[in-house]
Amino acid sequence: MDLTDQEIISLLQYSFVRLDGAWFLSLAKSHGVDTAWNTDVEVWKHFSYLFGKKLRSDHISQPVWPDSFIEAMEILAKVLKIEGREVILEPDRIIIRVTDCETQKAIAKANVADCGIATIYTYQGLVRGLFNKEIEIDVEHTKNLNHGDPYCEVIIRLLPYRK
Repeated sequence: MDLTDQEIISLLQYSFVRLDGAWFLSLAKSHGVDTAWNTDVEVWKHFSYLFGKKLRSDHISQPVWPDSFIEAMEILAKVLKIEGREVILEPDRIIIRVTDCETQKAIAKANVADCGIATIYTYQGLVRGLFNKEIEIDVEHTKNLNHGDPYCEVIIRLLPYRK
């Protein structure tokens, strides 16, 4: 079999999202949806922090707010196959709107979960990893495709620096 790099990337994207859903559904079945949700949040907090650290280590060695965060989000969106995205940069916030997301589609199909809370912690973890815990953000998930909205919307604000 001779797969192109793009075909392998597509398989990796498919596999990543399906593995995330498979462990969630398995845990929900054996231990309940609340346990699965609590575990999912912890997993995404940890994964996104490590992902941000990896980006800083290998690709964005001198991150600058907000450009490096937006760049990191673009990379994460490619990994997760979030294709329908709009990023709006305003003076005091970043708005991200998503209309096409593999994770959201899988969640809608399974009809057991909602990615909103995991999204919040994922963005916060990514920032902590990318900026070496020196920057913190407030994340608000204001709209959700799985609730009938036309898109998922996340609003991100930079929090004042705390030592």
